[in-house]
Amino acid sequence: MRLRTILRISPAAWLTLPTLILSILYVTKAIYPNNYGVAATAGATSSMAFLVGFVAATAAWEAARLRRGGIWDAPHTRSKWAITIIAVTPSIILGAVFLLGSVVFAAVYGQAGLPEIRIVVVGFVAICAWSLVGFLAGLRLPMSVALPGMLLAPFLWFAFVPALPTEWLRQLSGMYRDCCRIGADIAPAALLAGLIMNVTIIVVALYAIGALRMRWSRIVATAMLVTGVMVSSAFAWNVGPIPEVARDRSALKCSMVGATELCLWSEHDGPTQVFRTTLTAVIVALTREDLPIPGRWSEELASPSSVGTLTLDLWKSDPDSVRWSIAQGLAPWPACAFEAAVAPLSGSSIDVLRGWWFTAMGGSEAMLQENLGWLIADPSASGGIPIKDLYSTLSAVSIATRNAWLERLSALVAKCQSPDDYSIQ
Repeated sequence: MRLRTILRISPAAWLTLPTLILSILYVTKAIYPNNYGVAATAGATSSMAFLVGFVAATAAWEAARLRRGGIWDAPHTRSKWAITIIAVTPSIILGAVFLLGSVVFAAVYGQAGLPEIRIVVVGFVAICAWSLVGFLAGLRLPMSVALPGMLLAPFLWFAFVPALPTEWLRQLSGMYRDCCRIGADIAPAALLAGLIMNVTIIVVALYAIGALRMRWSRIVATAMLVTGVMVSSAFAWNVGPIPEVARDRSALKCSMVGATELCLWSEHDGPTQVFRTTLTAVIVALTREDLPIPGRWSEELASPSSVGTLTLDLWKSDPDSVRWSIAQGLAPWPACAFEAAVAPLSGSSIDVLRGWWFTAMGGSEAMLQENLGWLIADPSASGGIPIKDLYSTLSAVSIATRNAWLERLSALVAKCQSPDDYSIQ
């Protein structure tokens, strides 16, 4: 098919620019750590939930056009598979453009460097799979059913399935929007699960298209699909909702800040990065105030071997965001908060603690208002004491009194309890 013909008759060609614009706009709303290519690429695949439907629908339209015009059933020198590949190529190009556009923009927008090619490959295979599913639907179903069905089906697969209680099912799609924290890498099992599932869909669709009128085609296609689902599920079922594994800690870049060891990944420790500068200033300030801080701060994922380590989950590079991430690390959710037998922990006590750490680090009023505006507006949530007044009082008392208050509140939070009185005793 000539390029001029494609541009004239193919909806995929017409939709390429609009879907690219939509994908870029969507990526600007995605949340992932700055300066980390794996997370940026994974976050960019979230646009697939809304845009793969255009790939499948345009392929269905092309198949319906060939069928209704009698072209599909006419004698050809080419095989059905060759005709199919030619017909779905504009739809695949449509998907490739919006996927690559999303990934490249996410990498630039998040200052993340090179995209993660493994995630891109699986995403592209998923686009190929859905283009063939759409083409098959256009051959088998009336256009009035195939087009809306192919717009909706990918959305259900990429957006509804991840919302199901069986969390590992989301790894079969090839969309990895939940990956990854800076201390993690994409899980190989999740990549294999998505790749096997989508390759299975491609094989089944091609077989069903080529064997459209064969007697046993449905049975054979079903058997291949079930086999592929079982094999891909074997890789995915143990991954969980977040497709990530811990990175090798030997790659951390560590240095001493006074008596505190600070370890960052190379993505956050380059010559143009501000993470280490901000963290160093915070460590120096907290040490000067004689506050009880861990002797090791690291971006590694928390594990049983990281006892005594403050785990840093840094997402944004501006100083206030870094300070808030530190506050969350210094006042993490306790283990008892995730136990069913324990009464749920009120968010106010842990937020009072985080707000105080943030204030002690010199955090801005604007960020405090953004994260704890509800607590500032409702003094009853902090025992009837306006939270800002409490923090001001704490900054004026002796070190021993302040640390005693901090120790008391931290101990209660660790037991999933909230004090009746937040005042200084």
